[in-house]
Amino acid sequence: MATVDFVAATRIFDPAQRPAVNRLDLSIEDGEFLVLVGPSGCGKSTTLRMLAGLEPVDAGSIMIDGKDVTTMRPRDRDCAMVFQSYALYPNMTARQNMAFALENAKMPRPEITTKVETAARMLQLEDLLDRKPGKMSGGQRQRVAMGRAIVRDPKVFCMDEPLSNLDAKLRVSTRSEIAALQRRLGVTTVYVTHDQTEAMTMGDRVCVLDAGRLQQVDRPTTLYEAPYNTFVAGFIGSPAITLLDGVPIREGRALLGGTAQHSGIDLGMPPRLVAKLAATGASSVIVGIRPEAWEIVDTATATASTDVTGAACLDAASVGAASVEAADAPGLDTIALTVDLVEELGSESFAHCTPAAAEGPVTVRGGRLTVRADKHQHLAAGQRLRVRPRPGECKFFDPAGEVNLEYL
Repeated sequence: MATVDFVAATRIFDPAQRPAVNRLDLSIEDGEFLVLVGPSGCGKSTTLRMLAGLEPVDAGSIMIDGKDVTTMRPRDRDCAMVFQSYALYPNMTARQNMAFALENAKMPRPEITTKVETAARMLQLEDLLDRKPGKMSGGQRQRVAMGRAIVRDPKVFCMDEPLSNLDAKLRVSTRSEIAALQRRLGVTTVYVTHDQTEAMTMGDRVCVLDAGRLQQVDRPTTLYEAPYNTFVAGFIGSPAITLLDGVPIREGRALLGGTAQHSGIDLGMPPRLVAKLAATGASSVIVGIRPEAWEIVDTATATASTDVTGAACLDAASVGAASVEAADAPGLDTIALTVDLVEELGSESFAHCTPAAAEGPVTVRGGRLTVRADKHQHLAAGQRLRVRPRPGECKFFDPAGEVNLEYL
């Protein structure tokens, strides 16, 4: 087991382009399971390969257990790599694949046998040890690849999207096996994935990268409840958070919509955040609202079709639009929506909705809001809804740097 530290670690493939990894500062605790997550091209696999010694470090350094390994050969770093493609020798049995590195290290045969059989018991591979990879399923081959890493008893496990070749059901079962195995072994593990569900369910901490830069590293629940910026807020969570640009601050409150007769929907922005925003000179705020933070107040059958194009806008007119039967309209404390698409998941559903079209200062990024409904609420495309944000559920971001005001 070991600690790992990236100190301003940088990797540059093309001097004319931005660095693939740009001055990464990251500390990983002894025995911790850290997940690197982000969109394609964000630098997560390059970061892992720099740690394993498969990519050079152009600036900065990498430390393992306090020892600088920046220029050290991969074989001398004591890191075990688990690849996306399994990388098993097809002409060798599972036993031979798992023992190969130990044989190269001239380990005594009895010790090799003990290590391989111990790892096989952990991974439930006893009946497969004499079978070649071609006669195994994807999940079995992945477990052999894991066993090959385990027998080395390394200081650090490096796992580069090891589950991406498995089907959805097998991914769920295998990720729980990997997480449980890591806790049992207590080996420091750096795990790369583009799947945020894997990241949120497996990692002790999750490191979010974008364009080679670290955006936030924290516990999964903190990333979800208190994202550092709009990128983290939009990347973590499925379906994604709804971001409202240009929500005005009036009378010390963030208000959605408003007329001479009605001040608008109070989004519950804490006074201390209003004060922080005022110190920047901004008169509006970016508001993030997750699907489960919307409360469905009323539903009705659509009376007309809606053409959805471009970005949608919200103001007093959209809040008060007659999007349900007039007799059922609950007032100006709600937002009128039209359901475009419903994703049914059994225990819950997600309605992707367009606000009633109107000109106004508030813009919905992507043009749609996503609203969560439980299994007792049956929604359909074309249906009209009235919703309002639940108290205390909104996230507020500085419109200049798009940083969560909680962190300013």
